[in-house]
Amino acid sequence: MTVKKERKVRWIVINIVRFLLITAFVSAYLNQRKLVLIISCLAFILTFIPSIIKSLFNLEVPASFEVIIILFLYGLLFFGEVRGFYAEFWWWNLLLKFVAGTALGFIGLSVLYSLYKDKKISGTPIIVAVFSFCFAIATGTIFEIFEFLLDKIFLFNLLKGNLNNAMFDLIFVSLGAFFVSFIGYRYIIIGRTDFISKIISNFVEKNTKLFGLIKEDKELSKEKIKRLIEKGEHKHLEFKSTLRKNLYTNQIDKKVEHAVLRTLNSYLNSNGGTLLVGVSDSGEILGLDNDEFPSKDKLSLHFTTMVRDYIGSEFLPFINFELVEVDGKNILKIDCISSDKPVFLKFNNEEEFYVRNGPATNELTGSSLIDYINTRFKN
Repeated sequence: MTVKKERKVRWIVINIVRFLLITAFVSAYLNQRKLVLIISCLAFILTFIPSIIKSLFNLEVPASFEVIIILFLYGLLFFGEVRGFYAEFWWWNLLLKFVAGTALGFIGLSVLYSLYKDKKISGTPIIVAVFSFCFAIATGTIFEIFEFLLDKIFLFNLLKGNLNNAMFDLIFVSLGAFFVSFIGYRYIIIGRTDFISKIISNFVEKNTKLFGLIKEDKELSKEKIKRLIEKGEHKHLEFKSTLRKNLYTNQIDKKVEHAVLRTLNSYLNSNGGTLLVGVSDSGEILGLDNDEFPSKDKLSLHFTTMVRDYIGSEFLPFINFELVEVDGKNILKIDCISSDKPVFLKFNNEEEFYVRNGPATNELTGSSLIDYINTRFKN
């Protein structure tokens, strides 16, 4: 589904739900049904939460996920209590709590993965998954406390006066949270692109400076790139004219891709660095048009696939990249941090190992390779 169609579906679903909630609110007011009145009013307010988050934090919530949130709220706060689905279908409440755990797990995972990807926090993929799971459980517990308080203050009996009911709710919230945490862990480690991980990927790419991170102005980013180029290549900075196109033969050339991967491999095995693709050795801004990618998304996907296939998906968290427009031309800026274990480049059925030596990338083999690994990665 295209972004335009997603937004259209979101608009239709959200406004249908809002209309139904307004109808329920009016009916509850006329019939003096306090519980329905409160639930309908609360649910109506919550339908605006994604839009409020976007305006306050400049946070883009994927349309597909926003629809899931709205339908969940409608099912939990309206169909469950107002229409009596909890009484008629024993599984309805448990299903909604599983969906709640899934939604909360996704939120926690997206925030933590964004921080993890931007190297704002240190840790391993399993830590990211565990903390996203804990976030969902904590939020689900707060919701159960909210239901408990409504019972105590207004005598609504939302928990049915049963501790088992609250415990089963939390168990199914936990199952939903575990499901998303597992999918997220798999996404980070092996780069799978199933439904949940696609949402996570879209969410992260749209919100790379999430919650409390300093949003870097585009103009400042452009100026930063220009200053980097002016300094010229050095130990932690290198230029490549293209990502895959040989400018002499005007053909896509695996040797060009190999040169890019070789530099990244050397950064990972040394002290990190930045690679600018779309800039000549002399510092001329060429852009990426020569690579002839049909879209920016295709270019990003191609680069991610290169890293995953030839370096390894487990090292994707060590590499952060973005497209920056400078003087009307797109440049691929790739930042690498040092790996805590040896990284081999797998190319043409062989394993290669590169390090940085000043502004040059050098391959190590034999005893020099063993000595370097033993010295640098001895712990």
